[in-house]
Amino acid sequence: MKKIAIMGCGWLGKALAQSLIAKGYHVRGSVTTENHLEGLRNLGIEPFLIKLNNEAITGNLTAFLKEVDTLVIAFPPGLRKNPKANYANRIKILVTALTEHSSCKLVMLGSIGVFGSSQGVVNEKSTPKPDNLSGQQLLEAEKSILTAINHATIVRLGGLVGGDRHPAKQLAGRINIPAPLALTNLVHREDVVRFLMAIIEGGHWGKTLHCVSPVHQRRVDFYTLAAKRLNLPLPAFATTGSTRNKVVMDDSSAGLFDFTYRLADCGVEVT
Repeated sequence: MKKIAIMGCGWLGKALAQSLIAKGYHVRGSVTTENHLEGLRNLGIEPFLIKLNNEAITGNLTAFLKEVDTLVIAFPPGLRKNPKANYANRIKILVTALTEHSSCKLVMLGSIGVFGSSQGVVNEKSTPKPDNLSGQQLLEAEKSILTAINHATIVRLGGLVGGDRHPAKQLAGRINIPAPLALTNLVHREDVVRFLMAIIEGGHWGKTLHCVSPVHQRRVDFYTLAAKRLNLPLPAFATTGSTRNKVVMDDSSAGLFDFTYRLADCGVEVT
């Protein structure tokens, strides 16, 4: 039985773990607080308490990675909750620790945030030009992963939607929201899980991939209709112009492992 470890087994990680378990994998998951351990155990995930901070890793990383075939790095930069977090350095520390586990393959869950908001249409071959600290740290983290001795694939995720999580909730009732005509770059959690399963099961390593819905809708249309369907207060968008024009394309997965997005409209089909 192959062992898979998910570092940062939260909202997305648990969904991936359940899919892996259904396919017969043994899954280990790490969390940073003790009160989340029992929740993982109840889902059939072997739980570990591991913290990766700016200076060091605490917890039994050796036991977590023992005989593991693939490690999924699934924790976010965390700058919103902790402005002092240094995601790039944390990934660098992890890559150094992984020299003791050279046979373990890596899937790093990154973000399309590596691209600046005014970069226009970009794909996997485009050069990222981040325009904020989070994007800069994400790009530096990618560079560290590419130096690892482990076989690794980077998956840049679009904005995540699924279950009880929807970005429309964050915009509900807000006013003067910028960039009404900018296009969405979202992806549904169910599609992300299928995308990651295809990589792990198919052994697609040494890649930098984009997992983003091919349907890009105007923000004002998408979020207004989403708010209506979710019975949320309607958002009010600004009438001023914006240079925000980023559109992220997935130009690789269809050819690489015949992938199609089943929830391409992310639950809101704007007509």
